[in-house]
Amino acid sequence: MNVIGYTDRLTYRAGNEVHCRISTTADSFTARLVRLLNGDPHPLGPGIDIRPVPSRLDGLSFPGRVQALHAGSHVVIEESLVAAGADLELSWWARPTLARASHDQAMVTLTYADRSVVVLGIDSDGRWRLDGDTLGIPGAPVDPLRWYEITLRVATSGSVSVTISTEQRDTESLTATALPLAGADRLGLVFAARAVENGCTDHFNGRIESPRLAGLAAWDFGPTDRPRTVDNRLGSAFQGRAVNFPLRACLGHRGAGDDADPRLSPESYQAIHFHDDDLDDALWQDDLVLALPHELPSAVYGVEVTAADGTTDTLPFVVAPTAATAPALLVLPTFSYLAYSCEHVMADPGARAYLEGVGITDVPAFGGNRHDRYLLENGLRSLYDVHTDLTGVCFTSTRKPLPNIRHDHRWAAVAGGATSAHQFSADLHIVAWLVQQGFDVDVAADEDVHERGLDLLGQYRVVLTGSHPEYPTTPMLRAYESYLDGGGRLMYLGGNGFYWVTSIDPEEGHTIEIRRTAGIRAWQPEPGEWHHLTTGELGGLWRTRGIPPQRIVGVGMASQGFDTNRPYDVLVDVEDPRCAFVFDGVELVDGRLGEFDSMVNGRGAAGVEIDRADHALGTSPDALVLASATGFSRAYGLDPIEVALPDGCYDGTTSDKVRADLVLEPKPRQGAVFATSSIAWSGSLLVNGGDNNVSRVTRNVLDAFLTQDVLPFNRAPRD
Repeated sequence: MNVIGYTDRLTYRAGNEVHCRISTTADSFTARLVRLLNGDPHPLGPGIDIRPVPSRLDGLSFPGRVQALHAGSHVVIEESLVAAGADLELSWWARPTLARASHDQAMVTLTYADRSVVVLGIDSDGRWRLDGDTLGIPGAPVDPLRWYEITLRVATSGSVSVTISTEQRDTESLTATALPLAGADRLGLVFAARAVENGCTDHFNGRIESPRLAGLAAWDFGPTDRPRTVDNRLGSAFQGRAVNFPLRACLGHRGAGDDADPRLSPESYQAIHFHDDDLDDALWQDDLVLALPHELPSAVYGVEVTAADGTTDTLPFVVAPTAATAPALLVLPTFSYLAYSCEHVMADPGARAYLEGVGITDVPAFGGNRHDRYLLENGLRSLYDVHTDLTGVCFTSTRKPLPNIRHDHRWAAVAGGATSAHQFSADLHIVAWLVQQGFDVDVAADEDVHERGLDLLGQYRVVLTGSHPEYPTTPMLRAYESYLDGGGRLMYLGGNGFYWVTSIDPEEGHTIEIRRTAGIRAWQPEPGEWHHLTTGELGGLWRTRGIPPQRIVGVGMASQGFDTNRPYDVLVDVEDPRCAFVFDGVELVDGRLGEFDSMVNGRGAAGVEIDRADHALGTSPDALVLASATGFSRAYGLDPIEVALPDGCYDGTTSDKVRADLVLEPKPRQGAVFATSSIAWSGSLLVNGGDNNVSRVTRNVLDAFLTQDVLPFNRAPRD
């Protein structure tokens, strides 16, 4: 990998400017605008289909440069603290969460003239350390996960002392004398990092609660609608700025005594959790800015960058319509892309051991993509990973390299090799299929639905999802519900959709947040920290908020597994007038659908993550279960939220809940949902040039949804 970049957004409209930030060791690079139709070279498909689009980039060369990533969160107090001749007393609570890091960890730094002059923190051996310029005084070992009450005193003479106490009244004192502070007229303050020229280093892992500067400031680390701003409760002076989006409004040393909602008990949530690998905005500079032509059609595009040494990177984005130009809209699940964007779970031996433990042989190795080494070397994190202190990652952002969002990306957790397209690379199967079949379709992103809601969706007769729309926001769910209630028709072409509560930060809008409570999860939050910082809403599963996916699309998450797929067994009479249109011209093999090799996860159209219909969770009694895929392996574990009593029936070999249901569900005013309940469905569409029974069923439904005013399974008025 010699070139990598990112754009400032994942979705634009024609006429917008695309800001591209590039890092390369090459002296120069060229760029061109391309339309992305298929990035998967799988031999069962049509091959890679990337088409150049004339633009102002053609014929230009751009100077190359290396742009570094500067991870680590901290808080900088914007105004200097004290004038000459004044003593200073700073106090706070702290809970380290990583005693031994690969570097020193600065908890509090005082600066003078752009130089760190006092640093209290933890050295790489896990001991308290007070640094004054070059003077170091090591203290006692730090106990990770214990809360400490700390007071830092700076006298006018330049002497510095620190008192560190635990709730058990154990006390450690550090004292330094003759520090170069005498005569210092202004002192700067940084929490959770050491200030250096042009930035910060030695970031702290852990929590800092309720810092106070005697007589001058009491900083608010609690809930707020301005996550990047830290106010002083005692006045307008000494305001702070949070860098790289640390996790604020965390529980302090007393726990949640009054309520587990930060909005109802803000005094209990006055801690910020800092990490040395937090990265919200890489702050790379623009290397090129492309004004998209006003006449550019809605589709999936990319800026393809080629470094002077021949290495390439393609930065994808959506051009969404200002107004509908087609009868159907494909919504790419870009929030799901963000959630997975820097995922490297399979680089963890524990993840591989888990897959081996559920019976998967030949577990794929991590490292099959061009940017995987860059991802690991720079400590990039997804919402499926944990921080260096092993706490979960609940924020991710568009303003950094997103190496997993590429047209040719392979996901190591799925089958490995040629059949492991996932998320964006798998959704291009749908894009290519729509073009292949001659359908006229606009393309939008999750961000567009979040921002424009029903005003966007309501322009279309049919809306299609991608293969894994897992991360909707509250405005998105409301938009989909309103669209269906108003007679809209939705084709849910994926699995494990509409699952996690997702929110967007209100200040700048490029950061999304989740909290993994219940459900299938790689980590879970600290007790009592289930509410989102960015919106205050309860996080976790939409199901626990009373909106299971079955209420919207008729099906909801049942299971996940990564060994292989299964075919669907058709359950209805294919000549039943209610659903005969679905099977018109469809050739079934032994009554099965999708019984052939797939471009995703091996053989079969149902797999990876699968859904089922469930009337108790909201599937309409009028819904038709056309087919079901069953007989999954032990690797397909039941979603933990389904387990009320441990009865041993937890997987595809023991539980009848582990299945994928192909469903038609009527909605009001001749609206409807067609749900495939499988991430792997998209991997069957292009096989044999699109001449297969999965493709034919999908085409039949889309044709009917587009052209029939009265659907045969939805004849009765439903208002």
